Amino acid sequence: MAVDLNHTIVPSRNKRASAEFLAEILGLKAGPQWGPFVPVETANGVTLDYMDAEEFRALHFCFIVSEPEFDEIFGRIRERGPGLLRRSRTSRGG
Repeated sequence: MAVDLNHTIVPSRNKRASAEFLAEILGLKAGPQWGPFVPVETANGVTLDYMDAEEFRALHFCFIVSEPEFDEIFGRIRERGPGLLRRSRTSRGG
């Protein structure tokens, strides 16, 4: 039996702004609102469906990209400002 992940719901304070932010950073596009969700589709067809929420826990997502794609993404993050590059003592970077 083949099992594929289709989508996951990502709670946020502002679904449109959050979806557009991630899409811009990753070089993707946020889709049109569909029901209560604003989707961001990855290359393998999985969507991150952003939904407005009052309360939520932190989530972790890992994206597989090539080294050149990583450099492009990291460049966009750096352009957005140092607040996006916060590192804790427990992060892999030290």
